[in-house]
Amino acid sequence: MRSFISKPRGEVYNELNITNLVDVMLVLLIVFIIVAPMIEQGIDVRLPIASDRKMESKSMPVVISVSKKGELFLNNVKVNLEKLEKRLEIMVEHDPDLPVILRADKNVTYGSVIKIMDRVRNAGVNNVGMATASDKSR
Repeated sequence: MRSFISKPRGEVYNELNITNLVDVMLVLLIVFIIVAPMIEQGIDVRLPIASDRKMESKSMPVVISVSKKGELFLNNVKVNLEKLEKRLEIMVEHDPDLPVILRADKNVTYGSVIKIMDRVRNAGVNNVGMATASDKSR
């Protein structure tokens, strides 16, 4: 005779122990809460100050950033002028009213900004806005 009770063969357990799953999920949640603020990174751009005015658009704008070193970024991906124009042409084919926001550091030369704006216009973009810091952010 057996001293312990066992289930007959073929019987399925109908209980699910999710304690380990909950523990792992809570650990992952804590890791993401701690790491998420550190992941947010961007291009260091000090915008010139101007009055506020919002850009009206139905779709999400494309952001072109120019760092104080003159590096060019399209949605936080480093590009050169030629790649910028080609990628914008492709985007304009899908969305003719594509909004573009140009973020240039206040120390970037006026000529550099005009070159970039010229390439953006050559790509077929008609809706271009300049990002500035608001008077309130001083």
